[in-house]
Amino acid sequence: MIRISHLKLRNFKSFKNLNIELPPGVVCFAGPNGAGKSNITDAISFVLGESSLKSLRAKKVKDLIHIESRTAEVWLRFDGDEKYEIKRAIRDDGKIIYRLNGKRTTRTSVLEVLKKYNLDNSGRNIIAQGEVQRIGNMNGKERRQIIDAVAGITDFEDKKKEALSELALVEGRINEANIIVGERMAFLNELAKERDIAIRYKEAKEKLDGARGALVKIELEKSKKELEKYESQRNELEEKKKKIQEETDKNRSEIERITNEKAELTGELQKKQKSSEEIRKMEELKARIAATEEKVREKNELLARFRKESGEIDAQIKKEANELESLKEEIGKLEKELKEWEKKSGSQNIGYSSAIEELKRQKNEIEKELSELKEKNANLTAEKKATMARLEMTMKQLGEFDADTEETKANEQIEKMRAEKTNIEETLEELFQQTKEANKRIGEIEKEMLELKEKISIYRVRASPQLMNPALRLIEELKQKENGIYGTVADLIQFDASLSRAVEAAGGGRLLYVVVDKADRAIKIIERLKKERIGRVTFIPLDSIRSNEPKSIAGFESIIKKIKFNPEVRKAMEYVFGDTVLIKSHEDAKAIGIGKCRMVTTDGEIYEIAGTIAGGFVESGILAQNQLKKLEDAFATAKKEKEELTARLYSIREEEAELRARKSRIETEIKMLENEAKQRMEEEAQTRNKREQLQREAEEMENKTREYESQIASIEKRIAELSEKSIAIIANLEKAEKEEAEKNEEANRKAKEIVEKISGLRATIEGKKKEQQMISESFEHKNARAKEIREEIEKLEKEIKESIAEAEKSTKQLREEEEKMRTKGKQIEELFERIREYEQKLQALGEKNEILRRDMAAVEKELAQLEVKKATTKTRLGDLETEIQKYANVKIFENETKQKLSEMVEEAERVLNEIGANVNLAAIEAYAKKEAEISEVKKKIDQLNEERNAIMKMIDEIEERKKEVFFEAFNKISDNFKKMFSYVNIGQGYLLLDKPNEPFESGLYIKIRHGNHEYPLDSLSGGEITLISLMFIFALQFFKPAPFYVLDEIDAALDKENSKRMVELIKQMSKDSQFIVVSHNDTVIANSDVVYGVTKSGNASKVVAVKLEGIEMGKETAESGVNRIVS
Repeated sequence: MIRISHLKLRNFKSFKNLNIELPPGVVCFAGPNGAGKSNITDAISFVLGESSLKSLRAKKVKDLIHIESRTAEVWLRFDGDEKYEIKRAIRDDGKIIYRLNGKRTTRTSVLEVLKKYNLDNSGRNIIAQGEVQRIGNMNGKERRQIIDAVAGITDFEDKKKEALSELALVEGRINEANIIVGERMAFLNELAKERDIAIRYKEAKEKLDGARGALVKIELEKSKKELEKYESQRNELEEKKKKIQEETDKNRSEIERITNEKAELTGELQKKQKSSEEIRKMEELKARIAATEEKVREKNELLARFRKESGEIDAQIKKEANELESLKEEIGKLEKELKEWEKKSGSQNIGYSSAIEELKRQKNEIEKELSELKEKNANLTAEKKATMARLEMTMKQLGEFDADTEETKANEQIEKMRAEKTNIEETLEELFQQTKEANKRIGEIEKEMLELKEKISIYRVRASPQLMNPALRLIEELKQKENGIYGTVADLIQFDASLSRAVEAAGGGRLLYVVVDKADRAIKIIERLKKERIGRVTFIPLDSIRSNEPKSIAGFESIIKKIKFNPEVRKAMEYVFGDTVLIKSHEDAKAIGIGKCRMVTTDGEIYEIAGTIAGGFVESGILAQNQLKKLEDAFATAKKEKEELTARLYSIREEEAELRARKSRIETEIKMLENEAKQRMEEEAQTRNKREQLQREAEEMENKTREYESQIASIEKRIAELSEKSIAIIANLEKAEKEEAEKNEEANRKAKEIVEKISGLRATIEGKKKEQQMISESFEHKNARAKEIREEIEKLEKEIKESIAEAEKSTKQLREEEEKMRTKGKQIEELFERIREYEQKLQALGEKNEILRRDMAAVEKELAQLEVKKATTKTRLGDLETEIQKYANVKIFENETKQKLSEMVEEAERVLNEIGANVNLAAIEAYAKKEAEISEVKKKIDQLNEERNAIMKMIDEIEERKKEVFFEAFNKISDNFKKMFSYVNIGQGYLLLDKPNEPFESGLYIKIRHGNHEYPLDSLSGGEITLISLMFIFALQFFKPAPFYVLDEIDAALDKENSKRMVELIKQMSKDSQFIVVSHNDTVIANSDVVYGVTKSGNASKVVAVKLEGIEMGKETAESGVNRIVS
């Protein structure tokens, strides 16, 4: 045994400094109220590890420290079998230091040392003020709970709760494992469908890729062969073009040679027939024919450039031509008529004077000369206009040759197309990156969707407790048929969502306990569960369950206060939640004291009575519904994103196809434009030669035009002179005729009429000729205008026909003239024949030249088309080479026909379209993985079932042992209580349980026997109740005796007689234990082994030893004597 031998205080509460020895036996501290006696008992509690400020009678840490200090210290020395020195110090900031035998230690270490002497942090060996009265006022159940505490039933309860908690965890794990199996089986069945679809999709995709790859390869080989064929054809066409060019050059040289020879013959012919009018006319006809043929050739060359002609000018030309013809005929008739009248005039004017005859002669000569001059003037004017028209056409051609606008535009267009092609390539690259990112994201989304789908399956089960355990589904069915089955605890409660984690943690596995009205019903259902072998369920029968009354501590209430339920199932709810206090945080748990009661925070941390703490994060089944909603929303979002990405991929593919087609067209157009540019470069040399030739022709025509203008001016001047002379002659003639007529008016009446008629006819003829001249000028103007409007193809074709007709007409005239010339001489005829042969040769060469030109144009056109085909094929080849790269890692069907491959593609596309775009390719691997996981979980379930059976067996053993330990304690305490009555003469006393068969539902009652009468505790006097309550406490204490006891004014309610009895009781008990007593009672003071007086001076308490022999007991009380001595 050990005892307290020494106590030191420094700055603890009211004591600045205290150092006293405490001998064995009964040590009493006495003194006036407020002196600080109870502070000594507080110091002993403090140094032994009491952490509750309330138990130390303090509101804050500073209340433990002397007002003049910032630290407090208490030393306690134990002597006996072993020696210990314990020290505890505290600062005003709350920091605490423990020392054991001079070494710094922890509170836990100190408590471990004291525990082997039946001293623990409960402080049951320290009886504070009012504790005895509280025992007397307790009900039976509260007294029984004291025995529970003394017997250590809470340890069993803690073990049971731990076991139940472990059982709940195991059952929870089993349920979770069953859920996982159920979920994963459901998921596996669903996944199996997806796997089958994925396998089918994968096979179809491999088939599609293999067939497409083979088709692309076939097309690639075909394109290569086509390119080789086009190259071969191009070489052949280039060779053909070269031959045509050589033949054309040879033909032109021959034309030039024959033309020169013909010119020499023509010159020779002209020399021999310089004065021959027929030759001049023939040459004019030949020139006209040549000019006409030249016009036809030029118009043929320009025909491709012009597509429109003015129908209106055609009609006008035709009309004017008709008018000219009509006028010509009419003038002819009028001149014929004029000649007849002139004949008549001649017959009528025989008598005219010679002067009149002379005037007529002069007049006729002038008129003849005027007519010739006007005709020549008209011819010169027509030739001038024709020359000017040709000059204008030549200048226009020169302008066309000089203009490089088309070439510039073509170059600009090529550059624009190349820029567009670059933009398309950049866009294609960007689209390729987008496709790559989209495919990558779709893979990620599919993985996310698979995980979400699995979680959704899990939370769907968690959202419905019946799905967690197959047995619950049977009970749910029975609930619909039988009364008395209420359902699982989780189904029967409602609470605020913010408390979900707290409720989940507090209830634990009990949330799935099934509430029934009676035990028989539970047993009946259990038998059925065994029979059908479908699971295990824990029941809460309302008729036999021992509920926990809701606890409240330090202002915190039981969590049951926050839960709503039907009053019918209150006992079940109290059983599950009643002993659990709802707190806010771990700070509250520490303030209350970990281990004092079962506590749960709003975040779900659990503080068990045994001192264990459970916390962290686990997904709440109660929160499953909310989580399920979030997961389903997340799944819908992921699905929507996948669909959007899939749609975007289709859009990108369509856009890529359009861009590639556009790129191919642009490349083709660029190639065509480049070929055209190349062709223009080849034609440039010809253009320069043509330009020089046209410039020479333009200069010649300008000179010729100036010559025509000079001749026309001279002729017009001569016409004006002759016209004036003619007018004068006519005036003189008319005057002479008038004079002559006056001489013989009757004779000349008819002559006068003839003269008037002749004058009228002459005026009419003159007017008609002027009209003819105007129409002729207009006709020439229209012809010139028609040549200008070469854009109008219809007009141009008509003019060609007219020119051909004119050439044929001239040719016919030429032949007639040649026929006439045959009579002129054999030599001239031979010249003509030779010239004709040359002309036939020239015509044949011209026709051949035209054929060669057409052949060259056809070859060049074919070459251009071939270049386009080559460019298209090259583009296609590039696309195919790019595309074939996609199938680099694909097994291609090598030996299949194109038709077979197309059928395979069609079949694979049909399967893929039938399957759709939402295929989970990860399902194949996921299925195998999940199947293995399910096998592992089933093994785990078997292990957990074994673990559960072991825990349940342990719980049964704990219950049995708890009952044994309780009755061991109860019987020993009852014996101790009975023994106490042998020290005091107040009869006999004993302890009674009202339900001995159900000790933990029973109340503990105290009975006193006086003689033949029994009295309950509450029927005794106040002093007797206090004494017997103290005896009950001592009986409890001596169940596990402590080495010392501290009694703080426990005798306050005792009268003198009962005080003597109490002193006698303490005296007997002090033989085995040390008693430290704080008292005002004279009897206690007088019978103590050592008395210390406590006084207070200023703000400090002091202790002095008191010798009891110094007190005269007869004259004054022990207390007043102590007070006097202390003073």
